[in-house]
Amino acid sequence: MKNQLLICLLTMSTSIALISCGGKGGKEEAPKKIIVTGSAEIEVVPDEIYMTFTLREYLDASKSKVKIESIKTAFLAQCKACGIADSNISISNYSGYERWNFYYYRRKKNEPNFMNSISYTVKFNSPAYLDKLVSLLDEKALENFSIDRTSHSKIEELRKEVKKNALLAGKNKADYLAKSIGEEIGDALLIQEINNDYSSDYTNRNLIENMAMKYESREVESISSPGFEKIKIRYEMQAEYRLK
Repeated sequence: MKNQLLICLLTMSTSIALISCGGKGGKEEAPKKIIVTGSAEIEVVPDEIYMTFTLREYLDASKSKVKIESIKTAFLAQCKACGIADSNISISNYSGYERWNFYYYRRKKNEPNFMNSISYTVKFNSPAYLDKLVSLLDEKALENFSIDRTSHSKIEELRKEVKKNALLAGKNKADYLAKSIGEEIGDALLIQEINNDYSSDYTNRNLIENMAMKYESREVESISSPGFEKIKIRYEMQAEYRLK
């Protein structure tokens, strides 16, 4: 029994030794390879503009509070008049605040001192719709408006295209670098996406200032709509190729 166990252990040791020792003296040579990084980027005009409007209750000429429900109804009607679909309008915030300071403290017995506020996020497809809506807003009910971000309806497809172009740029680089030393590239050994997505979706500050001036002067119809900052999408891809 002991002899059989010894023979079995010797056989296993021999098998392990044979596996660990490859051809050519027991060492497997690492393949010759080239490692490159390719990059690509594109710029596109945004076709999705997300803007926030904050509306608040206020006192009319008779010192009566104009309630938030009537303000909401008027705002949604203005959006509809501009051709904005209900699916492009969402509530982003709903809050209340105290109208308290020395001035209101003296008159708080005669005036309501608690006001409600609501914020809507509206998605536009072009600055023209934005101009039209701003021209209809009630300045007493409007607390502020701001452009949150811009995007593109085909942003995912654009990202895929940029990644593919970055990978092809890297392959072209590997090809001409290998040929410069008399080599040729073979199969890809590794393809790695570098986590460096750079997507610029901020808007032009000049646009926001222009919109504010137009709102104050109510000259929206006479001023042409400015353009939005283009969205820049950039990727880098790393790849390893075997040298023949």
